Amino acid sequence: MRKSTSRFVGVFAAVAVAISACAPEPTAPNTVDSELQGPAFAKGGKATGDVVSAKLQEINAGLAAAGAGYAVEMAEISLGPNASVDQAQIIFAFDRTLRLSSKWVPGDARRDADGDNITYMNHMSLMTANGALNAEPAIDASFGTWEHVNCSKLNLVKRPHDGSLNSAVIVDNDGTPFGNPFAADIYTLGFLPGFFFDVFLGPGASQNVLGVTFTFIFGSFDSEGNFTPSDIDNNHRTDTALKEIWYNDDFLWSTSGGPGEDIETVAFHENGHALELGHFGKVSVNLSAGRLIVAPRAAMNAFILGTLRGPLGTDNAAYCGNWASWPN
Repeated sequence: MRKSTSRFVGVFAAVAVAISACAPEPTAPNTVDSELQGPAFAKGGKATGDVVSAKLQEINAGLAAAGAGYAVEMAEISLGPNASVDQAQIIFAFDRTLRLSSKWVPGDARRDADGDNITYMNHMSLMTANGALNAEPAIDASFGTWEHVNCSKLNLVKRPHDGSLNSAVIVDNDGTPFGNPFAADIYTLGFLPGFFFDVFLGPGASQNVLGVTFTFIFGSFDSEGNFTPSDIDNNHRTDTALKEIWYNDDFLWSTSGGPGEDIETVAFHENGHALELGHFGKVSVNLSAGRLIVAPRAAMNAFILGTLRGPLGTDNAAYCGNWASWPN
């Protein structure tokens, strides 16, 4: 049953007030995007650290109790240039045996699909970064860039915000959503205080994570709360139910190329996850130069190392692999 928007506004406002007193002011990132500072980079090596999140497991426990036909599978994150090379890049809800790639099913009635289109919605009251910057045009532009990759005929359709909190991640105390999680296939909740990132992704996420995309998949829970993913189109990929995207408002943001993290760059990365792209490239540290190194360079590198608002070679190849034959 859907909760009223006014009820959620009161809950969210109380949380926001409680954390505002201790939330840090947005700080500018290093002026050289890939330059490293601080003790977190005292050691080098390949980026590691995939972990299983108790908070995501808690969400699934609530969904199991409610008899839901979907579960959160993972949270893919984009990291700032000053994050530790050992920072987790993906937070999982399941153990490693259930790390299965997923894909949207064309015309899937379970998510009230708009035919072969993929729909997206922006939560309007949280589309302002740092209290003043309208982020929606940059987010919409990033969707447009993906939609116009030449190999694909995929249509991305924007749905107007219906005024509700349609989050599948932030739910009521009994585990039920305040609104309709299936209001759109991809739901951008918007710019949230860093506290939420610490709560849902783990301590320190507020300082390292620029954005996160949560992936929910269809399936069924058994009587003990174990989840079995579905694959109704038999493509050996689990069936995507919905995606939810957050941005960390503890960072300084920009749309003009000035100081701060470029919104369209990070949105392009997160919307790539929403369109079933994973992280690309090996990440290492050059200690003598004090820099992160990613190879190959891609919009879907786990670390955001400067402005990049469109796909490079690996991004294009992966996107075309997913969408060139859509809806087949």
